[in-house]
Amino acid sequence: MNRLYALLICLLTLPLAVLGGTIKGRVTDARTGEPLVGTTVYLRGTGHSDQAQLDGTFTIRNVAAGEYELIGQLMTYEPHSQRITLTSAQPDQVLNLRLRDKNQALAEVTVQGHRDPEGEVAARRIEQVAPSIVNVVSAQAIQTSPDIQVANVLQRVSGVTLERSTNGDGRYAIVRGMDKRYNYTLVNGIKIPSPDPYNRYVPLDIFPADLLQRLEVTKALTPSMEGDAIGGVVNLVMKDAPAERTLSGQLGTGYGQLFADRSFLGFGRGQVNMKSPAERNGSGYQATPADFPWVNYTRKAARPNLLGNLTFGSRYGKAQRLGVLLAGSYQAQTRGSNGYFYETGITQDNQPALRTLHVQQYSTAQQRLGLNAKLDYRLNARNTLRFYGVYLQLDEAQARAETDTTYKGTARPDVDRLLRNRYQRQGIANATLQGEHQLAPRLAVTWSLVYSRATNNVPDVVEQDLKLTASGNYYQNATRTWLDNTDQDKAAYLNLKYTLLEGLDVSAGALYRDKDRTNHYLAYSLRPSGQPATNEQDINSEAYTVFNPLGIYVGNNNYTAAEKVTATYGQARFVRGPWEVLGGVRTEYTDQSYITSLPATEAANRGGQKYLDVLPSLHLRYALDGRQNLRASYFSSISRPSFFELTPHNNAGSVSESNVYAEAGNPYLLHTQAQNLDLRYEFFGAGNDQVMLGAFYKNIKNPIEYGLVTLPSSTVTVYQPINPGTGAATNFGFEWVGVKYLGNFGLSTNYTFTQSAITTDKGRSATAEDTRVSVAQKRPLQGQSKHVANASLLYKNPRSGFDVQLAYVYTGARIVQVGQFLGLDYWQRAQSQLDFSAEKRLTKSDKRFGLTAYVKVQNLLNTPYQVDILAAGAPGVLGTPAVANYPYQERADRVSVVNQTYRAYYLAGLRFRL
Repeated sequence: MNRLYALLICLLTLPLAVLGGTIKGRVTDARTGEPLVGTTVYLRGTGHSDQAQLDGTFTIRNVAAGEYELIGQLMTYEPHSQRITLTSAQPDQVLNLRLRDKNQALAEVTVQGHRDPEGEVAARRIEQVAPSIVNVVSAQAIQTSPDIQVANVLQRVSGVTLERSTNGDGRYAIVRGMDKRYNYTLVNGIKIPSPDPYNRYVPLDIFPADLLQRLEVTKALTPSMEGDAIGGVVNLVMKDAPAERTLSGQLGTGYGQLFADRSFLGFGRGQVNMKSPAERNGSGYQATPADFPWVNYTRKAARPNLLGNLTFGSRYGKAQRLGVLLAGSYQAQTRGSNGYFYETGITQDNQPALRTLHVQQYSTAQQRLGLNAKLDYRLNARNTLRFYGVYLQLDEAQARAETDTTYKGTARPDVDRLLRNRYQRQGIANATLQGEHQLAPRLAVTWSLVYSRATNNVPDVVEQDLKLTASGNYYQNATRTWLDNTDQDKAAYLNLKYTLLEGLDVSAGALYRDKDRTNHYLAYSLRPSGQPATNEQDINSEAYTVFNPLGIYVGNNNYTAAEKVTATYGQARFVRGPWEVLGGVRTEYTDQSYITSLPATEAANRGGQKYLDVLPSLHLRYALDGRQNLRASYFSSISRPSFFELTPHNNAGSVSESNVYAEAGNPYLLHTQAQNLDLRYEFFGAGNDQVMLGAFYKNIKNPIEYGLVTLPSSTVTVYQPINPGTGAATNFGFEWVGVKYLGNFGLSTNYTFTQSAITTDKGRSATAEDTRVSVAQKRPLQGQSKHVANASLLYKNPRSGFDVQLAYVYTGARIVQVGQFLGLDYWQRAQSQLDFSAEKRLTKSDKRFGLTAYVKVQNLLNTPYQVDILAAGAPGVLGTPAVANYPYQERADRVSVVNQTYRAYYLAGLRFRL
């Protein structure tokens, strides 16, 4: 009978034995308690494993009875191991795994280059403990987003909008409605120069996003940060040496929908004359038509895009003292746009008058190269040396096909057919040597020596023009232009920190930067015979002569300039209980000088400015509990004018919309000063859940805008940078950030409301088109959108390695160019852009080799770039036949002056990790 009972018990328990037990648990950071998403949990020597979900939980099912070693493993964390035993009487286990970070915990986390893991949890931690207002985008978020350039990543940050190039790529960041001139860019916490020929701000489309460890946007400056930012600071933290040897990379390809619908207009780069006739033969050389061979254009199918990167990192030597990170990225893309723009003027009743319609097609072949090297060597426990090296290069070969139609009353309009080719190479190189030294138990010193160089070379820009008229078709004047500029920075940083007592430390430091800038410009004008073209398809059939065989040297682009900045700061940081207080003052002394190409006998040959700024700041953080902060910040900051704006050039050929006024520099331009206030509430929930609600206010003294000015002792009116109106402006608003996950599904949102005001003098038509009066106008700041929003629907499944994102961006209407005349500013229409990305892990998470497939689609809605002049009077004023009958004019309350479409862009590829 006992044997029968035993047999029955075996039969009843057999299914349970076959089914096995279940191991459940949660993985958290041993120091912070935060869930560690993506941690691989496995039983050694078996095929059983799982990956921690968004809340840190894991489940391993169908485990037979027995004794096992459970391993929890996540990059940058020490592996966790523990023995567990499953029996038939207790087939299930519930465990908590607490992993410890391999890196030492930081007593103070700033936003200038400290090492942190690349995941979302680490990014949230930086935001939580940073001494001021910071938003962070992790490498993990960048990798899974639809974006491949840094500028496009930035548009996902609250309060950030983009100014785009003619190809549709994001190029410049506008933070909290403050124009790009009011921001600066750092690489690894070090300011870099700009290759832009006219301005200080850095074109962010030169940076491939796959080189980044994280992206930081600081909106409130501390005394230790350089003070020339009113909107914010963008810090690009490049990839760092990992705790263990890693090799990763990706390879992708794609295509633009635009070139599925039309051909690509291209030209051979070998046809570009990299040096002008004067550079090849000497400044006194008399150029001839033979020095200017014409470019041959071809129409063909666009090549598929190619994107790839490779990253290697490891540590070497005794106690792994040497860390090495080498990363490279290459992108070859074809981009373009279709569109039009109108040149405009003004009528006698102060309404816009349409002049010339330019219908354009852009075709651009891009090659983007990025190289990043990071070395760190721990001499001992108290001394560490680091070296950072970054090289970035963006080549663009752009061809433009254009048809110009000039309307002259009721007469037959003149039509021009214009081809232009433009090759541009921009580069940024930065080398930084740093040291970190603990000189005494309470005294620490850091220093940096920096060399940076930014270059821009635009050789042999060709414009060849054919005019179509009733009496015959004629070749028009042609131009050949060479432009190049170089920015070179040499800088030294020194910072000291002394701990007076527990929770109280003081810091002091100094900065010296020596900047040199050179700009060169040379243009040749070629004149045709004036006879009807013998062969309209071959410009070589036309007999051209060189109008100015020596070229034009003197102009707004020919100067050398220098800027020396000497800065010091002192600050104190006090931490007691839930309170953190950081305050201090920074001084910056600026010495700017320039020498133009004008004769030395002229007053405008040289000049400069010197000024001293004292910039106090105070930052308060109160921790309501371990997950909530209240913050308040005040800081004073500045913005310096560019060298181009200060040089006293005065050239015909205006950048203004009416093409009537000369453009001029302004050697009396004052730098901008601002007082800034910030408040923010922060909540950091489990996993990636987050809430931020903040408000900001800025009072801006001497903002810089372009406006109409009559030169002293003259009747000449020019368009130049000025400190307009009353010399003051205001900017205020509030921001919201919210991220919430329910299971594997998440919703990420942010919204920013911004309101600004500035009063400037504008021209207004009086009795005739050439008779104008000055009138004050109150308007928003250039670049400020009242409403900016992001919303992303997310699906993340670490267990299966499946990640999906549908990302929406809304940018409200904004002024993109301040007009000369009352009410006739150029307004960009509100935009809605939709992007999509998805990736799937193809290998098991517990394998050493990881392979992931991904797809990215940008601009699903084919969002155009549209710019209008709004009605200066009552609605309907612009709906007169003289305007409404022009092409592309579809609304009575506005004049459409610019429209560009880019179509969708598709990318797919594979990513691997060893």
